[in-house]
Amino acid sequence: MRTRYPKTAAATAALTVALLALGGAAQGEQAKNGNLVASFHGGIAPVRLPRTEAAPVSVQMGGKIKTTDRSTPPKLERIVLEINANGKIDTVGLATCPLHKLGSISSAGARKACAGAMIGHGNVTSRVSLPGQGAFATNGTLLAFNGRYKGHRAVFAQVASGAPLPLTYVIVFEVKKTKGTFGTSLVGTLPPIASEYGYISAFDLSLGRTYSYHGKKMSYASASCPAPKGFSGAPFSFARASYEFAEGKTLSSTLVRQCKVRKQ
Repeated sequence: MRTRYPKTAAATAALTVALLALGGAAQGEQAKNGNLVASFHGGIAPVRLPRTEAAPVSVQMGGKIKTTDRSTPPKLERIVLEINANGKIDTVGLATCPLHKLGSISSAGARKACAGAMIGHGNVTSRVSLPGQGAFATNGTLLAFNGRYKGHRAVFAQVASGAPLPLTYVIVFEVKKTKGTFGTSLVGTLPPIASEYGYISAFDLSLGRTYSYHGKKMSYASASCPAPKGFSGAPFSFARASYEFAEGKTLSSTLVRQCKVRKQ
């Protein structure tokens, strides 16, 4: 199996910039529950897609969490990302990475050990407080890998932060098929260590990869533009993102984006 993915940091950065510009990720939606506020953003690239046939895309979603009175938010337990039914995830012929490997190696080690299963990247920002150091923000590099969890498809998001609080943990996103507007759901459960020293204040995840299987070009994520016949484009419910917290609080928002029909 021959795979293709960005070969340099510059290529990866270029992909992210294109995604933000073309996919409308600069647009953000906000949800509020009492003093708890979350903003969401996301998009796809490219935005020009076939009307009926699915074409390779990259998908980016994320958001920020804060409180209006600067108090500590409740513990974040789950991140749920639901993708429009016109998009799909395909893992046929794509390598998988064992979950047990990712909790004990660095980002560089994970990238090397599971290069064939890498499907995305991102970051997690946490607000932490250590004795004698006060509160500060720390950034964790996120690498996403194709995996299997309890017999089902999954995305293993390894998060690794550096000094002064070096931590490595994995958010397991179970990939589930659903009915209705959103056909695919990624349900991510956060391990306790993710909130042991503070709270997550921002999250970003970009997914997308092309590869070859038995001589056929494949794409991890693909989509079509659901514009009615006779229209060159249309707004559509691209995704729904939700944060589920302890104490039963949930914040969610539907991200409406614009796609354009690509000439065949």
